[in-house]
Amino acid sequence: MNVLVINLKGGAAKTTNASLIASFLPTTNKEQNLLIEIDKINESDSKIKSKDYKSVQVDFLNESDQSFLEFENYLLDEGVKIIDVGAVKLEIFHKSMTAANLYSTIDLLIIPSMDGSDDMLVAMSFLQTIRDVITPDRIMFSFNRFNDHEYTSHEEQFSSFFDKKSEIKKNFGIDLSNEDNYYILKDSRAIKLSRAKKCTLKSLVDTDADAITAAQRAEKDRVKRLELTRQRSLILSSQNFYNDYVINMIEKIMFKLQKSSK
Repeated sequence: MNVLVINLKGGAAKTTNASLIASFLPTTNKEQNLLIEIDKINESDSKIKSKDYKSVQVDFLNESDQSFLEFENYLLDEGVKIIDVGAVKLEIFHKSMTAANLYSTIDLLIIPSMDGSDDMLVAMSFLQTIRDVITPDRIMFSFNRFNDHEYTSHEEQFSSFFDKKSEIKKNFGIDLSNEDNYYILKDSRAIKLSRAKKCTLKSLVDTDADAITAAQRAEKDRVKRLELTRQRSLILSSQNFYNDYVINMIEKIMFKLQKSSK
């Protein structure tokens, strides 16, 4: 299975989505999921180092490069591969994929977007370029940084998309009236802090909160106890985010992948 996370606009939470999918999507064999970063070599040293999935970094200039041929070989391997395209490589990646006719190897294409007309226009432009190479049933949206304090619903915050859902369905066959075609990710403190700590959300979700709580309440030193309190708060925030958003996200992605494999 090959899952491509892409939007031809920077800052749309592509890496957040890719890391969550690589961490939480069940494996199809005994091997860990593989996250493929399409980025400039040696420019992602500060990125997350994960025990939850394997990762490789690939850089190329066109579809004839040896690195691109190696990337194509990855796509044909068994197991789950998640492709995260760095902002500086988006145009090159798209041109190379089109020239090599490799969109046919993608089982699910996820378009992460924020609210606002710019994200919607860029997403629609990208859909226009791929409408003949990937079917609508293999495409879904991810709407990111939902703010439930400011908006009563995700339809209100992402109105630039949902107000145009009839047009999107007519032009591209993607029905946003069907919740299987998108998922929502809340603006999360846990995501921000996990990235700052260079760890995955899954590593925080898997931490024993009860053990941290017990240590916190037994600690007499106020400075050490405060640090444990911070840890506990981050772990609980991560687990709440996982329960409220990530489980639903992974279920929808698995449903889409199962449909595309039939």
